[in-house]
Amino acid sequence: MKWSMTQLRKHQDAPLSFETDMEFPHLIKSLQLIDLSTIHVEGQLTTRTKEVYADLVITGSYTMSCARTLEPVEVPIHIESLEIFDMNEFNLDEELNRHEMINGMIDIKPVVEELVVLNKPARVVKDDVEMSLTQGNGWEVVAEDQLTQEDTPKVDPRFAKLQDLLDSKS
Repeated sequence: MKWSMTQLRKHQDAPLSFETDMEFPHLIKSLQLIDLSTIHVEGQLTTRTKEVYADLVITGSYTMSCARTLEPVEVPIHIESLEIFDMNEFNLDEELNRHEMINGMIDIKPVVEELVVLNKPARVVKDDVEMSLTQGNGWEVVAEDQLTQEDTPKVDPRFAKLQDLLDSKS
């Protein structure tokens, strides 16, 4: 969504409220997601002399793979942010959520995209997954006392003399 400063100055007495849905299908592959829902953005734009304050509430959901089971997990997105669009191109301070107005226009789509990317969790674990997995498809964890002599690896005859050296040191 884009607004010009001319449009925003008409709402100088009261903030301009907006509500929109945005799609970012290209983020699915780049963020290694299974799916990304439509992102719902609500907000208000408040105009000052050389700045516009965008108070944003961003909601939606990521669908990610569980780090333990690789099953799909839906992770909700809820981001509240105050972004500042500045007309002074040389006075931008990235630490204060400042963004540049390009040709007197405010575009919130790249800002929302940036917030969606920055707030994605690094990994997610499904709620009902037991944290101590002891077996899976074709494998299981075995305690040392459960091992039998037959399960211990045989020493290659070519390395038997090396094994004798190791046995003599201990």
